Amino acid sequence: MTAFDEPRFVDGVLHSSVTSDELLKAIRKLDIRDDDVIVVSYPKAGTTWTQEIVSILFYGCDIEKADEKYIRHRFLFLDMKKLDSSLGPHEIAASLPSPRLIKTHLQSNEMPEQLTTTKAKIVFIARNPKDNAVSLFHFSNAIAPRDRQQSWSDFFTDFCEEKVIMGGWFKINTYWWSRRQDKNVLFLKYEDMQKDLTGGIMKISEFFGWPIPDGKLDEIVEHCTFSNMKSNPKTNYSDSPSLDVNSTPFMRKGKVGDWKNYFTVAQNEAFDKLYEEKMKDTGLLFDYEL
Repeated sequence: MTAFDEPRFVDGVLHSSVTSDELLKAIRKLDIRDDDVIVVSYPKAGTTWTQEIVSILFYGCDIEKADEKYIRHRFLFLDMKKLDSSLGPHEIAASLPSPRLIKTHLQSNEMPEQLTTTKAKIVFIARNPKDNAVSLFHFSNAIAPRDRQQSWSDFFTDFCEEKVIMGGWFKINTYWWSRRQDKNVLFLKYEDMQKDLTGGIMKISEFFGWPIPDGKLDEIVEHCTFSNMKSNPKTNYSDSPSLDVNSTPFMRKGKVGDWKNYFTVAQNEAFDKLYEEKMKDTGLLFDYEL
């Protein structure tokens, strides 16, 4: 069984069998604690990068302590039931001590109801939709059965029509962008982090109120560069049984502008028109090259 077995739509969002109807209902009722630390994103938007930064700051800027565990063991992934566990993530969450580190790609209509009123700190990382689509295309094919792997053209159509696993890019980004002024929400852009990683780490530090000791910032910045994270077995998912990292690394390029190697002129024009329609009056803009 893989994450792509038996996909079906639930309230307009495509889910696999490991995100069952029962699990989605249970997640909605999950108790969120005021001291929870939650990373939210659309898949392949810089989630693991953000998790690594957050967890290092969480552990008092002790890189070695943070990296004692694989990144997937530091954060509870709320969206899917592990195939080797009899417990759902909502049940595991209830048993964890506070403060909890949680990550999710859930859409706004699927997330725990208490996330609209909680004091828990939430970091949302957003990535420009063109690069995000390309990254998700490669990842989706890497974990999909061979008979469900797609061409770029077919994936592009599904992405635009919000028919990919975990739903639409537009929906989740517009929701969290609308909440960017909430005191407990930090909205970050992948491209801004690429341009100024030091500034991004400092923003996260200030948001949580976790000070960075003198002399530690440069060390954290170096540790969290894309090249170092790609070579770090604690963050590169090289131990994942569901991903062939030799053919398609979990961390592939990490560049801004790689979409130009995939989008045709017609696709780019069609997507720009779609973005204008979907994001009209939101004011949410992205860099598509650096």
